[in-house]
Amino acid sequence: MPVHCNKLKKAASLRRNTNQVTLTETEISVYDLCEQGDQRAQMKVYDSYSRGMYHVALRILKDSGEAEDVMQESMIAAFHKMSQWNREATFGSWLKRIVINNSLSRLRKTKKMETVSYDDVAYHLESQADDQQIDMENAGMTAKKVLLVMNKLKDNYKQILTLHLIEGMDNEEICEIMKISNAMCRTTISRAKESLRTKIKAHE
Repeated sequence: MPVHCNKLKKAASLRRNTNQVTLTETEISVYDLCEQGDQRAQMKVYDSYSRGMYHVALRILKDSGEAEDVMQESMIAAFHKMSQWNREATFGSWLKRIVINNSLSRLRKTKKMETVSYDDVAYHLESQADDQQIDMENAGMTAKKVLLVMNKLKDNYKQILTLHLIEGMDNEEICEIMKISNAMCRTTISRAKESLRTKIKAHE
């Protein structure tokens, strides 16, 4: 069967699957070429997304050099993992998740994460009602231990608490980075804090 017929057949298959995003034949062709390692196609995608992904990383890392490194590393990783993109989300959304994950990983490797103030973490954790507060001093918890416990949370909980507790971002900033609604942001932060409290109590 001719190559163009295969692409048309693939495009039709994608449109029939309501769980997948609708892609044009041109987009399918470009992404397929990227997956095959075609450098011209990869450069086209890079030019389309690099600026936006740089700003996503910059909002988290607060350092232009670090953000540039993470953006480039994430683009390369995305091209190597193209087969893992199930096309149930747009390529941009999938790529942004890689950038966010890599940005948060970069934060964990810096002194900024290691020297975070215990008081800062405790203040945010204890900002709920009194009956939900945790006496982390009595639990023998230091800021470093709290962060270690936090790393055991589900990925989305860990990500949102890193932005909220460590980076001190407000809900609006978190919503912009993670592309979620304000209501979803508040709910996820609340559930993530509760999950963290539960794990901290296990150390008492």
